[in-house]
Amino acid sequence: MKTYTYTTTTHVPAAKLFRAIADIANWPKWDSDLESTQHNGGLEAGARFMLKPKGGPKVKMEIIEAIAPTHFDDLAHLPLAKMRTSHHFAQSAGQTRIDVKIEVWGCLSFFWDRVVARQQAASTPEQTRRFIAYAEAQP
Repeated sequence: MKTYTYTTTTHVPAAKLFRAIADIANWPKWDSDLESTQHNGGLEAGARFMLKPKGGPKVKMEIIEAIAPTHFDDLAHLPLAKMRTSHHFAQSAGQTRIDVKIEVWGCLSFFWDRVVARQQAASTPEQTRRFIAYAEAQP
């Protein structure tokens, strides 16, 4: 299994960050790598959704865990591999720590690491900045 992590802090409250990450239909507004998403609105573990990266095929996704306001974990079902992306929010003393973790495993994990996970990990700092700005602008 290959794992990538990124941590930053913000003054945006964890509850506001969670609302933004749970709004899957609007991910393309802050994630410049996405063309579109399709989601029925359910946030329970096992809920399915679809996303389409720019220039790529649709990817079947699943919510692993969504517990307001502390974390949101999703799972990409890739051919012969899985990729989990976790967003954890910890609020303390007027600051919220954001921990992002990307993990890829399975028979073709070496391929998906090279094609998807590395690029996603490399873009995480900028993507997180856009996510924070999006969450902050929401009512």
